[in-house]
Amino acid sequence: MNTIIDLIKHRVSCPKLGGKAPNGQELEAILSCALRAPDHARLKPWHFHVIQGEALSRLGDVFAKAAQANGSLAADKLTKCKNMPLRAPMLIVAVCEPVLNPKVPASEQILAVGAAIQNMQIAISSLDYGSIWRTGEMAESSVVKEAFGLSEQGSIVGFVYVGQPDKVPALQKPNLDDYYSNWEG
Repeated sequence: MNTIIDLIKHRVSCPKLGGKAPNGQELEAILSCALRAPDHARLKPWHFHVIQGEALSRLGDVFAKAAQANGSLAADKLTKCKNMPLRAPMLIVAVCEPVLNPKVPASEQILAVGAAIQNMQIAISSLDYGSIWRTGEMAESSVVKEAFGLSEQGSIVGFVYVGQPDKVPALQKPNLDDYYSNWEG
């Protein structure tokens, strides 16, 4: 079978990542794949923030500040928030800053960023790294959005954690019949 199809059919999200992150040349290839995502009217509504090293800890401070924005926080919850970015040696924050266009609604532009993330994840897997796409309350936080310079219309589409998988989860093979049908009108 085709190697790309085989790669996609066997890709899994890896929640436990460590080791090394992709090097500069590998990262360039990953990001280049993101830029090939479908993009109606070529609006390029995306931006990708690559975070590594000490910047991961600084993002943890932003997450802690965001968690505290709604009032006091237990010490263990605060520590958890600070450690969130440290789940992998590299974090790519994919954001969408919608471009005003009468033919392309913001929702379609967000989907384009989602497609770019999927392209990145396939490229990451092809290079023998693992990844997981997360969102959650930090993606909705105004404090976190501000840290990435987003406008009020902008959104964080995903936090893509990248590294070497500690353990690759078992592949669950879905039953295709549960997910498709032939529509005949």
